[in-house]
Amino acid sequence: MQIITVAPIARGALQSALTYFSKEPIEVGMVVVAPIRTREVPAIVLLCREVSEERSSIRSSDYAIRKITRAKPRRIWLPAFLKAVEETSDLSAQKLGEVLLALTPKAILDAHLEGVLKESASKETNGKFEILATQGNTKTRYEEYQRLVRESFARHESVFVCVPTEEDVLRRSAELGHGILDYTFSLHSSISKKKIIEIWKNILKEEHAVLVVGTAQYLALPRRFKTIVLDEEHSHAWKTISRPQIDLRVFVEEYARACGGRLIIGAPILRAETHERIANGSIGEFGRISQHAREQTEIILVDPRKEEKYIREKTGRREMVLVSKELLELMQDARERSERVLLLSARKGLAPVTTCSDCGALVRCPQCETPLVVHRKESAIGSAQIFVCHGCGFMRVPENNVNETCPNCKGWKLQGVGIGIDRIDDEIAKLFPKTERFILDSERAKTRAQGKKIIEKFEKSDSGVLIATPMALPLLGSVDNTAIISIDSLFAIPDIRMSERIFALVLALREKTTGTLLIQTRADDTTIFEQALAGDLLKFTENELAIRKAFSYPPYGTIIKITLRGKRAEVASEMERLKTFLETYSPIVPGSIAKEPKNIFRMHMILKLAEGNWPNNELLGKLRALPMQFTIEVNPDHLL
Repeated sequence: MQIITVAPIARGALQSALTYFSKEPIEVGMVVVAPIRTREVPAIVLLCREVSEERSSIRSSDYAIRKITRAKPRRIWLPAFLKAVEETSDLSAQKLGEVLLALTPKAILDAHLEGVLKESASKETNGKFEILATQGNTKTRYEEYQRLVRESFARHESVFVCVPTEEDVLRRSAELGHGILDYTFSLHSSISKKKIIEIWKNILKEEHAVLVVGTAQYLALPRRFKTIVLDEEHSHAWKTISRPQIDLRVFVEEYARACGGRLIIGAPILRAETHERIANGSIGEFGRISQHAREQTEIILVDPRKEEKYIREKTGRREMVLVSKELLELMQDARERSERVLLLSARKGLAPVTTCSDCGALVRCPQCETPLVVHRKESAIGSAQIFVCHGCGFMRVPENNVNETCPNCKGWKLQGVGIGIDRIDDEIAKLFPKTERFILDSERAKTRAQGKKIIEKFEKSDSGVLIATPMALPLLGSVDNTAIISIDSLFAIPDIRMSERIFALVLALREKTTGTLLIQTRADDTTIFEQALAGDLLKFTENELAIRKAFSYPPYGTIIKITLRGKRAEVASEMERLKTFLETYSPIVPGSIAKEPKNIFRMHMILKLAEGNWPNNELLGKLRALPMQFTIEVNPDHLL
């Protein structure tokens, strides 16, 4: 009889490790079904000991040790995969079982537990681990990856191209699979359970080298990949949006290291952290790290404030210019040449915020206090304006369908501030009433299929105009002309990587635009736009690293954000206790308590660790000891 320690493969388990006994011997790394309270969940075996070795501890235990009774133990993952998951959980300060669940497709886990898939054979991994990087436009990187796949196939070596989203999977597999379709496989979350299992089996039985294009969780595939390509490395989609909070790029690197293979990182603009590692020699070059992005796109940078000042001086009127003279000329020329135009804005709705002209107060959501966004709602009787909260989904029709009073001073002088895509649509409709317009945002396209349908209609149109948020970019092929109407509001988001995201956005637009790219900005400092429009990757990276170093942001330090949600009084008192618990690490509590839907309040704590001080075993133990109410994120994008 054995005493076994397991990690529950489930979200919300109170303990990261639990103890049971079993009549049959069970090896470390195998999966069993363990009873937890009133349910049974899969769990991975971490440690096995004979009962005879633990008699004294069993007798002194103040709880009864339960028995593993159901299901034959199964080996699901390769040792290299489990080692990478363990390293990722430590680096991310998350529970092993939760990370394992997040990195394994549910269909595959269920199929193993049901006995549909065979156990994974233990395979030896050997070889020297190395990381290489490439920076360049999509066409250049595709050509490099295609050569890589052909050379790997010639050596009978398989390749896994790992990308962040389903749309990336479909595009990459279509491009890279030319001529080798019989050995190319795509894996993403929209594939049905039955089809995933079928593809899984086909990959494992294929004797020829294979190319697999998929998202990170499909690296659970128990097949040896000599080379793993991590493309679109700069994308924020690599971060998980729910518990456990992990960066999937960390796992991909740890998996390649555990396999003793080669990892190739690629992007149009690599992250600042990656450039620092290239500079210190820990990452080599695959091909060439481009210092400039060269595209045959005409570039125009416009400040609408100059035109607004001219109007004010000539007429005395104060008005916001949505469509500058330069953009108007661009659209008129495009219409004459039957060219399509993409108009991009960072915000949905008519106006991102509504303020009182008398006291300056914002109109906020009564449930979570997020600023309400003015939207236009179409109905059988006409169009109406409504307030919508993008935080909790609250919706309200303004008083008399038009007016609204200030929540602070009860005044009537409320004004929409900012530029949303509905407001742009109204303006374009006035200027070009006969032009076919298409609008794409998360309200009009809740699924990829809906978004793709709007894009297809736009691409088939004659001199059509697509008014969209940045969510349109992954779905869009090429476009004749592009104008960024307004993305200045993105600079106000407390995201330490926002400059990288805006820079990458402009690079992507340069690449997709065959004619003219115009940017309207009211920012006083236009350096980032000038560098992006010029394709000056080197200068941008140097500036970004200098800022990171000044504030000890990654890669020059580690930031750990701890978030607590609950009732107001409890949140405040628990954060004080946590501050005392972690006082050795000089915790910072930025801002005040924020309100969320259903009377829930949120508060953050920030720990800033010097370079080289993470992972820290003592701190890791304390973080893992925190109750489930606390959410931990290592090197988060948002600090608030």
